Amino acid sequence: MPTYPTVYTFLTKNDMVVRVRPLRSEDAPYLVDLFENMSQDSRYSRFLQTLENIEMERVWSEAEQIAQGVVVNSHGLLAFCDMAERPDVPVAAARYIRLDSGQAEIGISVRDNMQGIGIGSRLLGLLIENGRDEGIHQMLAVIQNSNGVVWRLLRGLGYPLTSRLEGNTTEVTLDVTDPPGWEDTAIDYSPEPQLIGY
Repeated sequence: MPTYPTVYTFLTKNDMVVRVRPLRSEDAPYLVDLFENMSQDSRYSRFLQTLENIEMERVWSEAEQIAQGVVVNSHGLLAFCDMAERPDVPVAAARYIRLDSGQAEIGISVRDNMQGIGIGSRLLGLLIENGRDEGIHQMLAVIQNSNGVVWRLLRGLGYPLTSRLEGNTTEVTLDVTDPPGWEDTAIDYSPEPQLIGY
């Protein structure tokens, strides 16, 4: 794989260095690597469907579509860490797909053994900043009601959040017009029942 310059660098909660760069059309192998290192629960939380015993041909096809799609109507970021088994391991990916001139749908995946150390929130924050620079003022996501990790992640970003319940999932809209902290207190519009017990 060709190497590209790092655009952002940050430290995880356990002091690992994470290097971030834009997702490129040639990055399907990194997306496949990331997918292979996500558990069934993580895959279901991310893609909202059971992906057990999925054929690798389909995984590669989807990864190629995602990577090549960034050229057309989306923007993505890939995060890498040096790990014991090898350097430059893909540990997370985030992207948005532009829906119209001011809205985009967001998604994020984090390798299982790298969850809970701040990578998801930092990567998503960078993605939202990029989107805001491109004129996007609302980021949308569909989340499982039981996915406490993602609820905490989104609430922790500091943007005003509204939600619409749809059965077992909720459509969430983040207003990213202004940077977080532009008001004295963050407004939390998330539905309280979905946060109980997390």
